Amino acid sequence: MIFQAYQAQRGSVMESAAEIMRLGARVQHTQRQNNDWRIVHGLEAGQVISRVESLPQHLQALCRVCWGPFTRDELAEDREWLHRALVAVMQRRRLPGQGNRERPSAEAVRTMQALCWAAIYHHGEVTWPYSRDGLAGPRAIQRWLLEERGEEVDVQRWTRNGRFSWSDIWREQLDILDHWEQVALSVVAKLVRKVA
Repeated sequence: MIFQAYQAQRGSVMESAAEIMRLGARVQHTQRQNNDWRIVHGLEAGQVISRVESLPQHLQALCRVCWGPFTRDELAEDREWLHRALVAVMQRRRLPGQGNRERPSAEAVRTMQALCWAAIYHHGEVTWPYSRDGLAGPRAIQRWLLEERGEEVDVQRWTRNGRFSWSDIWREQLDILDHWEQVALSVVAKLVRKVA
């Protein structure tokens, strides 16, 4: 629904319909070249977009990143919003190597922020309808961060038996993104219940 709604917004017949109304009614007496279905589709798309845009900014961004018909360049600002929100949540968490009362090292914070970028990319890749492999494992994450972001991340201690590790942080980031997805889609899914 989200993909189709934003796709319908591009070059919308609604824009021309609004222009016709502004200039005065133009009555169509035949079914030939009738654009009523496009107008109805545009109105439905408007409801979906309205629901998406009623969400908090980071959830709007998640919807457009995961299901929007946009190019990478068009999504740059949305990815920034999503990254800031995920980093803000993760800053309240303890990081690997951080004691109970001490502040995390600058290296740990940098690694966590880099992993947030990777988690956002991974979530967008594995989300239906794309269902791609994403970043399967620490080496893939390390490679992606270096190639896409130019950031080097040490994954030597990705998992540590019986100790808090970066794999725990990764799983937590993905759980947060899954929860945000559930919240965002539940608002849009309520439109389907109203129609049915």
